[in-house]
Amino acid sequence: MKLRFAVLMLVALLGCTLVPARQAAASTLITRNPTQIGLKVDRYNRALVSYWVDGRMHHTLWWGAVNARFPDPAHPSSQAAFNYDYSGGWGSFGAGYWKRMRNVCGPYTGPALPLVVKACTMPAGDHWVLQSWRRLMPNGGWPCCGPKQGKRELRISHFTGPLPELWLKWNYSTHWTPSNPLEGLYGRYSYKGRGLYGFSATPAGAPTDSFGILIWVDTYDSEWGAGWRRINSFLTHRKMDGAFCDQLWPNRYGRSNSPGHGTRYRAFADGTNPLPVVEWQGPPPGAYNVSPLQTRAGLGQYSVIDWLRHPFDATLAGQLAEEQTIVSAGDPDSACRFT
Repeated sequence: MKLRFAVLMLVALLGCTLVPARQAAASTLITRNPTQIGLKVDRYNRALVSYWVDGRMHHTLWWGAVNARFPDPAHPSSQAAFNYDYSGGWGSFGAGYWKRMRNVCGPYTGPALPLVVKACTMPAGDHWVLQSWRRLMPNGGWPCCGPKQGKRELRISHFTGPLPELWLKWNYSTHWTPSNPLEGLYGRYSYKGRGLYGFSATPAGAPTDSFGILIWVDTYDSEWGAGWRRINSFLTHRKMDGAFCDQLWPNRYGRSNSPGHGTRYRAFADGTNPLPVVEWQGPPPGAYNVSPLQTRAGLGQYSVIDWLRHPFDATLAGQLAEEQTIVSAGDPDSACRFT
């Protein structure tokens, strides 16, 4: 009786250590500020991500998702999502599974990506990628920060075929004065020609369904200081089929008469799907030609004249405003106010 009781107690204690497989969307956050990062994938397409954090080595498993599904209003929580197990196999494939895994993922042969820490390509041609970046930064270019801000997030993705496309241009805001024109941006995030967007969000703009996409925009060497500083982050929009726009207002985020005009800009797109983070970089307004094909399908490539800030040109600003209307599939002013 005592032996049976002891065995039952041991099983119960072991059961408390099990971490059942769960689901998460991606590029999915794995952890923050890790070191000694490793990646291998077995023949079952189960990825092992190892890293050192909190004073010890962790072995986590990821599987069951590839690419992205297109927005589905009837099923707003149906985006492709990873299964994961932070116990290294206890809660999924057996104790010590991470020790038995044999890597079959070879050198990465996929398209160029930013922020890559580790990447590999499977025999079937699909790609696993780990990216690391400071996603959460204070808006308005302010120095760090809150408890989760400023930390390097390790994120995982799994995809095959083309990357999502982040298309972006800078223009002069329609709310400008000739002596001091403000700057604004417009663009679209799409995958295989279709816009990606979500259906619901918090008042602060955080997605609450599994399809939401956020665009994160930074300014470089602005009046806010040297280097890259976060301007804002915002959602792509359903009514504009994945398009978005924003304006650099003075007196925003406590920046008195300082909108954050930079010598260059960059943007990252990251959503609740297994696709990787993609990046755009480009110059300030005035350095862009109008796209030769004035249709949404023809706006796949933005053209840059140079990387200099040009004087305000009312004709070019008007032409780009017309292009923005096409990109946003409607009135650009209402679109930007909506953003």
